[in-house]
Amino acid sequence: GGGGYFRLLPYALSRWSLARINRVDGRPAMFYFHPWELDPGQPRVAGLSAKTRFRHYLNLGRTEARLSRLLRDFRWDRVDRVFLDGGR
Repeated sequence: GGGGYFRLLPYALSRWSLARINRVDGRPAMFYFHPWELDPGQPRVAGLSAKTRFRHYLNLGRTEARLSRLLRDFRWDRVDRVFLDGGR
């Protein structure tokens, strides 16, 4: 999970989803984001539709704090250690 869903939906939903995968499915989860999603001051592209502007720019100012919270709420490791080495 991550990306636009992490910015657009309430933090609690991302946290619940990742916790459910860990707890109920007994599996690790992967989370991703794009570097631009941490930059609320990025240049605005002219001529975008309202839908694209909404999806791209909404909650950019909240992403860094949400990501910090997510890092505190879960254990994290590199993908090769979690998925390829079986988490050893």
